[in-house]
Amino acid sequence: MPRPAVPVLLLPGLEGSGDLFARFVASGSRTLDLRVLRYPRDRPLGYAELGDLVRAHYPRNRPFVLLGESFSGPLALRLARERPRWLAGVVLAASFHRRPAPPWLAALRPLGPVFFGAPLPAHAVRLLLAGGDGPAELVREVQAAVAAVRARVLLRRAHDALDVDATEALRDCPVPLLVLAGREDRLLRPRIPGEIRAIRPDAEVVELDAPHLLLQRQPEVAMSHLESFVARVARPAVPAPA
Repeated sequence: MPRPAVPVLLLPGLEGSGDLFARFVASGSRTLDLRVLRYPRDRPLGYAELGDLVRAHYPRNRPFVLLGESFSGPLALRLARERPRWLAGVVLAASFHRRPAPPWLAALRPLGPVFFGAPLPAHAVRLLLAGGDGPAELVREVQAAVAAVRARVLLRRAHDALDVDATEALRDCPVPLLVLAGREDRLLRPRIPGEIRAIRPDAEVVELDAPHLLLQRQPEVAMSHLESFVARVARPAVPAPA
């Protein structure tokens, strides 16, 4: 009898729609049950409130994996620290545990209301997210996803991401950890993968030739690493009584 597909909860990046997972989900096989979570577009919820939303989607009576993309990485780590009964692994995709932005970008924080209050320029999408050679279609998808979210919601999430420190949650993560990082990521500090290795030498850190949107630019490669990881960590097991 074939093994049932393992649920993987996909926690989205800053815009929160989940729409940008489309290419990544399409590249998957039937070995994974990829479940895209979506954050409210009109309510400025912080990490604590979003945690409640994610907990409500935990599968029951079967192993599952949390994947936190970008903004959602610290949330995935904090949820894992709570030791959910069936959690089998955590994946950080183009994400971080603390101080995500390089100094030059963090210095622009006061301009956040202006930046999020205007349409996102195509050159900004390519510079920070999609890469200099980012396809026009992907650029338009990012612009549409961001435009659909209220500015105050984006601003709240951006401030939370800049202030978060999930170092202890990373250190205490009770399950295997996969880190997917982009070598050409200009949005995050380049030292983050090395810092994660220093804190968690057992973490599997994979660096891809990709910009920040690595799941969108390298979906097949990223999916291959995810499927291999899940096959290793999400084996059927009966957890100890709570």
